[in-house]
Amino acid sequence: MADVDAKPERAASAWRDTELFHDFRRSPLAVVSLLIVVTLVAAALGADVVAPFNSNDPASANVIDARLPPGSIGTMGQRYLLGTDPQGRDMLSAIIYGLRISLLVGFGSVALAAFVGMVLGLLSGYCGGLLDALVMRIADVQLSFPTILIALMIDGITRTVMGREMHDAMALSVLILAIAATYWVQYARIIRGLVLVERTKEYVLAAKVTGVSPFRIIASHIRPNVTGPMLVIATINLALAIITEATLSFLGVGVPPTMPSLGMLVRIGNEYLFSGDWWISIFPGATLVLLSLSVNLFGDWLRDALNPKLSGT
Repeated sequence: MADVDAKPERAASAWRDTELFHDFRRSPLAVVSLLIVVTLVAAALGADVVAPFNSNDPASANVIDARLPPGSIGTMGQRYLLGTDPQGRDMLSAIIYGLRISLLVGFGSVALAAFVGMVLGLLSGYCGGLLDALVMRIADVQLSFPTILIALMIDGITRTVMGREMHDAMALSVLILAIAATYWVQYARIIRGLVLVERTKEYVLAAKVTGVSPFRIIASHIRPNVTGPMLVIATINLALAIITEATLSFLGVGVPPTMPSLGMLVRIGNEYLFSGDWWISIFPGATLVLLSLSVNLFGDWLRDALNPKLSGT
């Protein structure tokens, strides 16, 4: 029992002794950016506890308290720190719940894109031949189209096939699929290039000589050596996926109004921006910028830390 309890302590001690941890401690920008990301993620996960009101509950809306400025007190005596939206919902609560939707779409689309891109990159890089040519030509064709255009096309096709009601019920899944379909190419191309280098190394040739199957070579030998760069790409793409979701929601083709994300909140506030109700748009937009900037800064540090050529300059 004592040995089981000691394993997490040994793992934590091993992490503290790594060069990556020391590089992280010496970078205040990386520390601050990671703290901001962790704080926002924790707030989104604990929205039911952290948020003053449940903004997804229609009962929390009070039209009498609509468009109150930050710091106002409502008709029932409740204080709205960031004001209210046109439906009378607390902006702070709406931002926290909207942050949950944005992060869910961001993490889901990045995970799906990374999985598809990693599988196709490993197979095309190791097998080569017709499979490699086919995957890379599809990637080249997709790179010639803007990201937003592909996402809009996928969303439009699903709306036509499913119908409006079914599409609204599966809006999050469709949005994750649409964004993931635009980002898998980066993973596939970079991982393919890494595999082309790794497959000529001695440990792969030795595995072939000893009769190890190609699937096991890819899964157990090559894949661990390309995981690091893939994590760096995923970290940076997380911010891009969140911004893409916000852009689609701002254009009106993202999540439905019944579960607004940060992008949808910015779109709603934009209609009242010139009426003097700046807080409805500014606060969700500032949260979106803070989240994206923090993820990007941490991703840049992680890229430099895991690249010995960059860290040595």
